[in-house]
Amino acid sequence: MEKPLQETGMNRRHFLGAAVAGSVMLVGSRVVAYTSRPLRITIARDCPDTPKTRLAVQELRAGLLSLRLADEISEGNAKGSLVLTLRLDSRLVGEAYEIAAAENGAIISGGQEQALLYGVFDFLEQQGILYGIDGTVVPVDLPQTLNLPTLGAAWKMRPEFATRGLIPWPDFLNCISIYNDEDFKAYFAAMLRMRMNMFGMHVYTGGAPVESYLSFDFAGAGHQAELENTTTTGWGYLPQRTSTYKQGAAQYFAGETFGADAQIQSRDMWEVADRTTAMLRSGFEFARSLGIKTGIGFEPYVNPPGITSALPPEAAKAKGGLIESRTGRLLLERRLADLLERYPSVDNVWLWEDETTNWNSRNSNIPLSVTPFMQAYEFLKRHAPEKRLVLGGWGGITRNFKSLHERLPEDIIFSALNDSLGWDPVHEAFGDLGGRERWPIPWLEDDPSMWLPQFRASQVEVDMKQASALGCQGMLGIHWRHRIVDPTATYFSRRAWSPGLSPVEHYGHYASTQASGKRVAELTTLLNDCDTGRAIVSTFTGDRDKEGFAVVNGLTPDYEEGFVYWKYRPDAKALPIQRDTAARFKALADTAETPLETERLGYFSGFVALMVPYCDAAEQAWQLDAVLKKAIELREADKEPEAKRLVLQKGVPLWLHIAPEIRQTLLDYQSIVSTRNDLGQLASMQNKAVRMALERLRLSVQEFAGELPEMDRAYAAAIAPAQNPAPRLFLPTRLSLLTQNEKMRLFIMAPDSPAESAISLNWRVQGARGWNRVRARHEGRSVYSAELGPFTAKQKAIEYTVSMTAGAQTLTSPPQVDRAYQATILG
Repeated sequence: MEKPLQETGMNRRHFLGAAVAGSVMLVGSRVVAYTSRPLRITIARDCPDTPKTRLAVQELRAGLLSLRLADEISEGNAKGSLVLTLRLDSRLVGEAYEIAAAENGAIISGGQEQALLYGVFDFLEQQGILYGIDGTVVPVDLPQTLNLPTLGAAWKMRPEFATRGLIPWPDFLNCISIYNDEDFKAYFAAMLRMRMNMFGMHVYTGGAPVESYLSFDFAGAGHQAELENTTTTGWGYLPQRTSTYKQGAAQYFAGETFGADAQIQSRDMWEVADRTTAMLRSGFEFARSLGIKTGIGFEPYVNPPGITSALPPEAAKAKGGLIESRTGRLLLERRLADLLERYPSVDNVWLWEDETTNWNSRNSNIPLSVTPFMQAYEFLKRHAPEKRLVLGGWGGITRNFKSLHERLPEDIIFSALNDSLGWDPVHEAFGDLGGRERWPIPWLEDDPSMWLPQFRASQVEVDMKQASALGCQGMLGIHWRHRIVDPTATYFSRRAWSPGLSPVEHYGHYASTQASGKRVAELTTLLNDCDTGRAIVSTFTGDRDKEGFAVVNGLTPDYEEGFVYWKYRPDAKALPIQRDTAARFKALADTAETPLETERLGYFSGFVALMVPYCDAAEQAWQLDAVLKKAIELREADKEPEAKRLVLQKGVPLWLHIAPEIRQTLLDYQSIVSTRNDLGQLASMQNKAVRMALERLRLSVQEFAGELPEMDRAYAAAIAPAQNPAPRLFLPTRLSLLTQNEKMRLFIMAPDSPAESAISLNWRVQGARGWNRVRARHEGRSVYSAELGPFTAKQKAIEYTVSMTAGAQTLTSPPQVDRAYQATILG
């Protein structure tokens, strides 16, 4: 045990008021200021002692301590303290809960243990905490009073949708494809606190790459399968060694390959599949222990190439094709059996219409056979009757809902992504499904703008209102990234319980966790302007085609080569507005007063900032492509000198403008990378934006102009690391819920740090003074790791930081030690 690290930032807050010990003062309609000094809070439990009720107590205690709302928290009934009672109340149905004032405090009641947990999380959100996909955020300005309902006016909560969840989409480097055990554990803990109860997952099993979550054998053959990584070929990626990354980005990756342990530590594809299964199965079991249901599935019309090659040719010639053949049925049943064997705890089995069929259905009425859905339904009834079958697809599948509804059993759930990448509303076909359960899937972000910030709460509000009006019982949001999507994702989770919550009100609450004082209102305005005022470029152009579909423009489509300069062009009218918006974000971040606020505002400022040079580079690349196309025409007409002259006069200056803009884009982004998803995006931008702009386009120009000294100098300058960058320290994954007696690894990133830096993980039981230090292990380049745990249930909650000492300089993550990360112990 060592002496405490120096704590910086705000002092501990105390309540103010009359000095009547033990008194409670009601202020207005909501705020209670408890006036004894020091403040003492007792958590009383009027319910059975179970793992979940113990977790509810621990979460409440940990949250109150993190907000500095008490100097002392005890369990039982301490004299003279404010009492928060947790109670099970059989009058409350399902997930309903209520928070009511009592003479000496408040009572949080739930009809079920899960509802009681939700009540605790809501109570803490009422005090200012925010629960997002990226974890728990304690506000920059700590509250000075405890926010409680008045006597006789309880806060009564019931979800608008019985099923509320997320569908993190695996396929790119910035999503769950690069997850490890600790990442899934952090993700499910975040879902619990967001009061969500359903996790869904689509798996690509056709073409390249085939994802290893659902690898199987059939007809005497297996198939290639992997988790997307930096050696992947597909989705516009080409294999790259991370050591070849430019602008100093290589240091963010420990080895030559970045990806999930299940992929990069396996000897062959069979081990990849086995390790993938073990990882996801463990995650699903953890989710179940938290009260979160899980679902996973595939596209029955699409099979891995290796399996397709093994099939008898007679099956494809059956009337209706493979899916109507006897082989097709055996194949589907093998896939279903494999899914159930790999993930026995899964609650839902998803069968998806494939994406190609969706887009083709816009031009022609493509009927969808019910054969695989009926076969899967009957198979589950025979072998796993407790599991539900979910029919899913892209937006186009809703055009088949009427027919499918008439032909399929009513206990099959219908779901669909919103059309046009989420910019079209929930389809009215959801309202014509009788008593069938149905779950629309709004887009919390879209993949044509996968490298850019997206603020979409207003679109989510439209979707949720429409889904409710159509009688939908559930909604699940599709997403890839975490921290940058949380302004939208947290609106989605909160509005599912509070239908009257407006986007601007939510942005105000979100901003209050990121900024201090008057900057809260300024950030609220900026977020709302980006959402509703088109203050930054967006996938949705604001127009609709003659069929009424949203017109979209993909400036960073990660399903292609990202920097697709020959297909997509930035909206010239939007660029000056976007430049002004970036300046507003920077001005706001520059006025931050504490290290914590500087980091939080800087994250958004940096994300918006990178849009300016990126869009400038995209515009110049569009123009350069036109020059190159003209040069090709001249060369084909045997006018080589004219082609060269054209490229020298117009093409070279354009590329010389592109090179520094791409460099600035990457430097802006590297300065704010803070999560594992962010690291994946950095790898993607290196693989696509940097490769396309600085390598491919340079070669395109040289094809006509030859090698030029000025281009060589510009290239060298564009790939160089930043000059004198400030060292950084961050944890890309932050665990917040640990099972007793387990150890979990944490990666620690220290880019631009001196080679002699001493890095440690520091932890203590929450509320203790001294820190325990664990020396970090060097994994490679600027990447370190350390193990957190094991802990016992008696320790209840721990808090932890990482620190780096280099000479006289010390850095910590989080940037203020008095705001240490927290993890409660489940047991």
